[in-house]
Amino acid sequence: MRVPLLLALLAAQLPTLQQPSPTAPAAGTSAPAELVQAAEAAKAQQATKERIAALTREADVLKRQSVSMLDQVRRLDVERDLERAREVQARQALSVLEADLASLTSRQATLRSTLEGERPAIAARLRRLQRLGRVGYARIAWNATSARDVGRAARLMNYLAKDDGRRLQAYARTAGELGETEARLTQRREEARSLEAEARVRRAAAEAAYVKKRELLASLENESEQRERWLAELVAARARLDASMTGRAPVPAPTQVLRVPFTTRRRALPWPVEGNITGRFGRQRDARFGTSTVSNGVTIASTIGSAVRALHPGSVVFAGAFTGFGQLVIVDHGQQSYSLYGYLSGLRVQRGAAVEGGAIVGEVGDAPDGKAALYLEVRVDGRPVDPVLWLQQR
Repeated sequence: MRVPLLLALLAAQLPTLQQPSPTAPAAGTSAPAELVQAAEAAKAQQATKERIAALTREADVLKRQSVSMLDQVRRLDVERDLERAREVQARQALSVLEADLASLTSRQATLRSTLEGERPAIAARLRRLQRLGRVGYARIAWNATSARDVGRAARLMNYLAKDDGRRLQAYARTAGELGETEARLTQRREEARSLEAEARVRRAAAEAAYVKKRELLASLENESEQRERWLAELVAARARLDASMTGRAPVPAPTQVLRVPFTTRRRALPWPVEGNITGRFGRQRDARFGTSTVSNGVTIASTIGSAVRALHPGSVVFAGAFTGFGQLVIVDHGQQSYSLYGYLSGLRVQRGAAVEGGAIVGEVGDAPDGKAALYLEVRVDGRPVDPVLWLQQR
């Protein structure tokens, strides 16, 4: 076999695709930092999984309940939030996959470089074997003229055979690993395309649920019977919340509250979210419908998904869905002082948790009218008071 043919066979083992540039690690990146990032990603994925489970449970409950208008609106909210959470889940998985793709691409470049570096030595070995002819290493022994030379030749033959074997086996292993790496890259890229497509589908489904909700709310403008039913349900929901607070038994105040009583913080509490007040405390008249309702709190217009923070340290005594208020969090600050956060799209706390002032308790969701807002209620001595009188002036 001639040298050009040997080299051609050798070159055939090396993929002909253009070698990509190795992916350089980010400056300052270390193994511990990568472990921290992986742990944070896993924590975020677990939180998303738990949120999907909670929304799924609420969706199941809503399906079994009587079909009130508030239930219909809430069902569409849950459907939208569930699709959004699933989109987040898909994108989180995509982020992890992209990190794996970067690692595989870097490994691919390393293997290609290794094969390129080994090829000249392998080619030289094959040319030497060609010069030895069919008899190969045996020619070394035939040229020996004494028993001593025969022994040396035997040892040399053994060494050369093992060395050539090791080199060829290492080359074959590297070529095999490169093939496996490229096959895995192809598979992972296909998975990435699938996850990206799933995320787009989830986003479209969330937008469709939002459109349905807007259409349902728009129908109230033209149908007086539906509008009256809607307002009656809102009043009933507020009454149920008021009743649940009136009969609430006090709980032991957290240590922080005992040191700084809530009642000493009048006009000193931080705002729970950025935004402007669009719904005032007390009796309000609706100019469009000519009706009046009483609100025990205020509505703060904000941005969907914005973090909602606790006004003051306390204990979470309720965290869950409440008809007419979306996801609701109630924090007991001791001495019959409470703060309530409604219209939330997501919760960050659980019942029984102790929270610091400024801790995130949830994210802004939609008010019953479909606009992004937070419902804030403050109670002192168990009675509702105007939250504006307790918040910092701005």
